Amino acid sequence: MTECTVCGRNTDKLFLAEVEGAHIEVCEVCGNFGKIIEEIKHKPKTTFVKREAKSELEEPEEDFKPNYGKLIIQARQKIGLERKDFALKIKEKESLIKRVESQQMIPDAKQIEDFLEIKLNQIYESRRLDPAVEKGSLTLGDIVVVEDD
Repeated sequence: MTECTVCGRNTDKLFLAEVEGAHIEVCEVCGNFGKIIEEIKHKPKTTFVKREAKSELEEPEEDFKPNYGKLIIQARQKIGLERKDFALKIKEKESLIKRVESQQMIPDAKQIEDFLEIKLNQIYESRRLDPAVEKGSLTLGDIVVVEDD
């Protein structure tokens, strides 16, 4: 049985009708509100199949290390450059370097990494959780893997 879109009645016969300019599926009674165009043949019932979650890893994401500003300062000081001198060497303004080092701005990583010979980005891998794990039994340590460089 199918349902009329106007009155909600379950019926064996539905008709395609034009009601106030819209084409809708209606029962025979509601077809009187507009012009019946044709009878709709029984549609096979749609069934949904639950798909299994993929267990493979998703694409890894690359993002800045949380302490990228401190890494830049340490690398710059290690080669004996003041902020002003470093800015001149990489052809940037000193104020921009100051904002990058204080992590108020995201840097042009390639330029800084190449000059200071450091890595500011790290790769994060996303993994799907096992659906069999009982709700509420996970802790942050079960999900996050911390790697020290």
